[in-house]
Amino acid sequence: MAVSDIVCRREAGLVRVEGVTQTWVWHSPAGFEWGYGGSGREDLALNILLEATGDRDFAAEHHQAFKWAFVAPMPFAGGKIEAARISEWIAERRPDRETIH
Repeated sequence: MAVSDIVCRREAGLVRVEGVTQTWVWHSPAGFEWGYGGSGREDLALNILLEATGDRDFAAEHHQAFKWAFVAPMPFAGGKIEAARISEWIAERRPDRETIH
């Protein structure tokens, strides 16, 4: 599976996320968020991992750690999670698989 940069920003009071869609709602029916711990952050992490790997089991198992590594520390105004960093993070946890590009 391919992964792209994830760009998060706030525009006119709305949360905008480019690079991933919320196809799996587990924690937050209200949508994505970032900048602290919580359900919107968990679903953002979950969906990034699902889109990057296509593996629901991997995404479910690792989304909390991904949230604390990338999503929760992002500034409230937004930021970018680079595709290369996502791929590296995943590869460290899946040594039996090839690196995702």
